[in-house]
Amino acid sequence: MDPFIYLIFFPFLILIIALNKVKAQFFWIFNYILTFICFLTLFLSGIFLLSASLFISVLLILAGLLILLLLHEKFRENLIKIGHLNIESENPRHYFALLLFLCILFAAVISFLWLTETGETIFKTEINAQFNILDVVINEIFYLAIAIFGYGYLTRKNLTATLNDLGVKKPTSSNILFGFTVGIGLIFLIVVFTLIFQQFGFAGENTDDWLKNLINVQNAFILGLSAGICEEILFRGALQPKFGIILTALLFAFLHIQYPALWMLFMIFIIGIILGYVRKITNTTTAIIVHSTYDVVQMLMLCFFALG
Repeated sequence: MDPFIYLIFFPFLILIIALNKVKAQFFWIFNYILTFICFLTLFLSGIFLLSASLFISVLLILAGLLILLLLHEKFRENLIKIGHLNIESENPRHYFALLLFLCILFAAVISFLWLTETGETIFKTEINAQFNILDVVINEIFYLAIAIFGYGYLTRKNLTATLNDLGVKKPTSSNILFGFTVGIGLIFLIVVFTLIFQQFGFAGENTDDWLKNLINVQNAFILGLSAGICEEILFRGALQPKFGIILTALLFAFLHIQYPALWMLFMIFIIGIILGYVRKITNTTTAIIVHSTYDVVQMLMLCFFALG
């Protein structure tokens, strides 16, 4: 991973903590400035890529204009209503979350479309053979930190209250059994989906080369547990209560751009929806158990069967 990415993590977290402390009027001023920066970034990227891909260029320009429209209160209220979002249009923290959610979703989707069209990424996010276990764990910890600090830890709540709001509860025996069962069930579901896609010729290529230098028994547990804990606390714990199951699962899928095949993103999207309903009927802890079980068992299977 580019060391420059590490330098972005900490200032971003400090920014989130600071914004939780400032008064509402100053937060709104920051939101206005950030909105214009996001708009210009997307809009100018679209202009810059006009000669390379008209389709991608138009998408970037439209995404920029949609971001700019967030400043219009009526548009924002209609968007919240249509999307069934659990956020307040006049809350600066909610606006900040909505802005970042949409910007990241637009960037991830457009980057994926560009990748499928050209074989290259717009943003330097490709995962390659040099990607190592530390890069993955740091990225996952960053997800966790966004959720915890974004929900007010150190500014409005203590750690216990923050985790409680994120749906992180002490697991019961039924939570553990249910989570483990659903996690194993996801393995069988994905096997069935993969066989179906193979029949239609979509799943023939090897799309997990980046895993070959990462997977061993120890790393399977490290990767599986770090992804299960950190991603679920962010996506199902922090984002889903505000943006709903479908939108959260969509973002969850497109942020897994290391799987550059559409059929694989579709399966991750389905997994995201299932995890969303697990969170809805139980809690985030159970979703963590499901996700961790799925990832660990899947990577152990790769370790012993696929990569040997």
